[in-house]
Amino acid sequence: MPDVDEATLVDQGAIPPSEFHNKIERIREISDYDIDVPLDLSERLNKATQDLLIAPETLRAAAAAVQVGHIVLQGPPGTGKSSLARALCEAFQVSTLPVTAHEDWTVFDVIGRLELRLHADRKEEIVPVNGYFTESVVRCANTIVRHFDDPAEPQAEWLLIDELNRANMDRAFGELFSVLGTDAVLPITLPHQREGNRNLVIPRRFRIVATLNSFDRQFVNNLSQAIRRRFTFITVGIPDKRPDNIAWSSAGNPATLAIQEFRIVVQRVAERVAKRLTSLDASKTQQMTDDIQGRLTGPLVLQVTQLFDLIERVRYAGPEQSTPHLPIGTAQLIDTVELFVLRLSQDDVSDEEAGDILDWAVSVKIVPLFETDVVAPDVLKEFAGTLTAPFNKATRRELLGITAAGMHFVE
Repeated sequence: MPDVDEATLVDQGAIPPSEFHNKIERIREISDYDIDVPLDLSERLNKATQDLLIAPETLRAAAAAVQVGHIVLQGPPGTGKSSLARALCEAFQVSTLPVTAHEDWTVFDVIGRLELRLHADRKEEIVPVNGYFTESVVRCANTIVRHFDDPAEPQAEWLLIDELNRANMDRAFGELFSVLGTDAVLPITLPHQREGNRNLVIPRRFRIVATLNSFDRQFVNNLSQAIRRRFTFITVGIPDKRPDNIAWSSAGNPATLAIQEFRIVVQRVAERVAKRLTSLDASKTQQMTDDIQGRLTGPLVLQVTQLFDLIERVRYAGPEQSTPHLPIGTAQLIDTVELFVLRLSQDDVSDEEAGDILDWAVSVKIVPLFETDVVAPDVLKEFAGTLTAPFNKATRRELLGITAAGMHFVE
């Protein structure tokens, strides 16, 4: 019996191809394989999220939801939604195709389109171009086959959509409604592909992991119930409020998420600033990181805790208080403290005069967040009047400037 090479077996349908871009209809052959949940999933999740400020319950909920189907990680800006999305993919041993949703998205961006290409010889050709969803599914199929050959390879490829509600998903998803809402193996038609390469079946191992800003209502689109039914929504929120009897600089373990956040902010700022200042001599980076971290937890700890006290006041403000409520994320805290430390270094400001620099950093990094449709001008004005040192200069002035400029949503 003559030897049969792999290409012949692929052509005969005995084994699936390793490249599906021109054999899209054969994705059906590997579509029934569902997610292979790693035996050490808990350890993998903990490792992938060890540098993230994610509540254990949120992590477990997200891991369970992604095993069932497509998920949306929702929450205020700066709470680590995108980082959690990438960590989940890492824990499940999958690669990703990351994209950011846009208000101009249509089915041509999501499913695919025909484009006119001009070659080097000046000849024109109309070619099919897959949209983000189609391309991710085809690449997922390629990845699945590679994983069969080598278990060390990713087991799938998932589509990561950042800022999902920036796009009009009801308009952009089109025919996807039918395949995302059922466990049945239903093909969708790709009108941009050639005949014989148009029927796309979604592998059961494929997922969409999306993030959504659930707080900012400006410049975003509402998601219909039809879209919402096809995803599981997991909320990634700010840390719970710090217990009253615990200091920010507490060294106790295990620490609450609020105290962990304090430590993470100090550590990240020290690392980022040191990397910037020693970019020409990396051998000095670690020492400078240690020096900055020691300064933030030593001579400058008063200013850092004053910032955290202010953010805590705003984060957990109740309706009966004269304080605007904003769920300010960890990322904004890191940015503010980084700017504070860099300005201190640049201007050679003494620790005793650091309050004015912190006030400035808050005025340019935190105050713009109050330009939103969820904060009433009268509440913002009253809040500005209650600020004490060091936030009673630049921060107060910028807050009052917002109210004076009328930069608020009016119903």
